[in-house]
Amino acid sequence: MIKIFLCLSIFCLFSRLDANELPQKGFFTQLELLYWQAEESGLSYALESSSSDNLSHAKAKNFAFEWDVGFNIGLGYRLPHDCCQLLLQFTSLQTHCDTLKKTKEERFFFPLWLGLAHSNTLFASGLKAHWRLHFGLIDFLLAKSYFPVPALVLSPQIGIRWGSARQKFNLIYRGGNFPEDVSVRMKNKFSGAGPFAGLKMEYIFSLGFSLFARGTASLLYGDFYLHQDEDTFENKEKLLGLCYSYHASSPLLESSAGLQWERYFSSTLKRLTLTLAWDQLLFFSQNQFARFTSNAQWGNTIANQGDLSIAGGRFQIAFDF
Repeated sequence: MIKIFLCLSIFCLFSRLDANELPQKGFFTQLELLYWQAEESGLSYALESSSSDNLSHAKAKNFAFEWDVGFNIGLGYRLPHDCCQLLLQFTSLQTHCDTLKKTKEERFFFPLWLGLAHSNTLFASGLKAHWRLHFGLIDFLLAKSYFPVPALVLSPQIGIRWGSARQKFNLIYRGGNFPEDVSVRMKNKFSGAGPFAGLKMEYIFSLGFSLFARGTASLLYGDFYLHQDEDTFENKEKLLGLCYSYHASSPLLESSAGLQWERYFSSTLKRLTLTLAWDQLLFFSQNQFARFTSNAQWGNTIANQGDLSIAGGRFQIAFDF
């Protein structure tokens, strides 16, 4: 530990602090380690009640969403004009959550995701639920830095963003008054592209440290694809097969704040940047899973319109050459 501390001290003392050492043009790279938690509203999978014939004391059952590791990689270029920068970056997060429930005595699960092929009110004594998300972003951005005062840096960004959110939602209801176990399998996929705009504000302290905050907004226009199947788990009797797609716009808001540290050099490596931040993302109306609403007209469905929210920490390391 003492050797590590001495090496870091020497590194800080002999690193150059002059930003003018950074050339007017050249490439830079960034790598980010993400530790995010994704949550989505409208994914309740059952109502738990103390009675098999009413919901007077019912409670909606929801997932305990998990934390998972993601990444961001980027390649940029400093333009030799007006301190502008081009950046191409890719962000990825894959996460899932599972639950296996079995009711206690005198407790009943009323399913929320069955079609209308069942004539009687059904309740289950056990269930299994699985949700998976594949989330990805590709950004092509142009940024320019302004210095209203020496310690403050404003960096507006504009560009194009492509985004994708692919979801799977699978359920098995068993026991209770079900004649046999029923399986429900659903897919909800969105991919689209649109304009991107953002602003980063940075306040610089001594020794290369700075505090920053960043906010962005994008409006993605693309295609929703939804697929929903329902069948008996053992005999594989088909009870429901539904597939449809349509185009829609979906806003995506993003905010980030944290601590940044920079060092400048006169060798091949011109700048090293380390960042520790907290991120918040809100992807509107990503839950389009269909619920059936009428026994008289089987075609009547309603989409949840639930929002996908992602939050968590981020560690970034960036190199300028």
